[in-house]
Formats: sequence, C-alpha cells, structure tokens
Amino acid sequence: MNPFTVRLAILITELLVFLMVTALMTYFISFASAPEFPAGATPPAEFPVLVYDGDRARPEPKQYRVARWNEWRELAERQPAASLLLPERTRVLQIGENVATFNVTEDIKTRQTVELLWRTGDEERRTRYTTDGRSVEPREFRTITTKTVILGGMAGCAAGLLIGQLLRRRIAQRPA
Repeated sequence: MNPFTVRLAILITELLVFLMVTALMTYFISFASAPEFPAGATPPAEFPVLVYDGDRARPEPKQYRVARWNEWRELAERQPAASLLLPERTRVLQIGENVATFNVTEDIKTRQTVELLWRTGDEERRTRYTTDGRSVEPREFRTITTKTVILGGMAGCAAGLLIGQLLRRRIAQRPA
C-alpha cells in the first residue's frame, strides 16, 4: 500500500477516535458527577426550572422563563399567577441569547414531569423533575460545562495519540 495512503488513514483514524472519545467522556463525566435525588428531596439552589406566567389558552414564548430553584421561591411570592405547570407539551424557546427545550408528560391533571434542556453560552444543563405547580421533586440534574468538555478532550487526545502510535508501529513500519 502507498505510504501516503497509510499515513492518511492513520491520521483519519486518530481524528475519529479523538472526536468519539471526547464526546463519550464528556457525557460520561456529566452522568458520573450528577447528584442522585431520593424521593421527596429538595432540589439544590442552582437547579433550573421552567416558569410560565401568562394566559394558558394562548401560550407565547415571552411568557416563559428559566429560573433557578432559589429564584423561583422568591418569584412565586411576588407573582402568585406564575406556575411550574406548563401549558404546552413540547417547545424550543429562545430566551435572550439562551435556548430552552422542554418536553412535558402529564402524570395527572395537576402534576407534570418536565424534561428541560437549558443551554447558555458555556453551559448545558439537563434537568428532569415532577411538579404540581408550586413545588418540585427533582429526578435528574446533569451539567456540561467548558471544564467537562476540556476533560473529555484531554481523554480523547490521549486515546487518539495512543491509537495512532499503535497503528504506526503495526502498519506503517519501514522496511529494513
């Protein structure tokens, strides 16, 4: 086989290994570092929830907002019409420069399970919680930050280099 083709194949393999390991390690780290919540637990202060304050018959994007759990408790006192029960089953919202995506499953008429993906400039938070409109029972809380991606990238770089080195030794040996 042509030496140029072999080197190109090894380089492409290194790159693919780097990308796959980076993605897998980033998600693994976010899963491994996620807190576990027992039944009836109180969410941490930075736990994001989706708040709706407006006409439930005609939902509009500007009536939604994402608040941390400690902000929600203060907001609930000031705005009694605000609720954690959402009028729509699913939606992608542009809130300022950030993006929120949610899916709702109704357990009963006054209880919902919400899956929220909240993307800000350098962070992605995934939460899943059950709400009755005022309180939240957390189920899942995962965060992917720049640090998580850097750690995943370091693992990907190491894996790519090791695979490349192994392939060079096995395949691209120079004849003696």
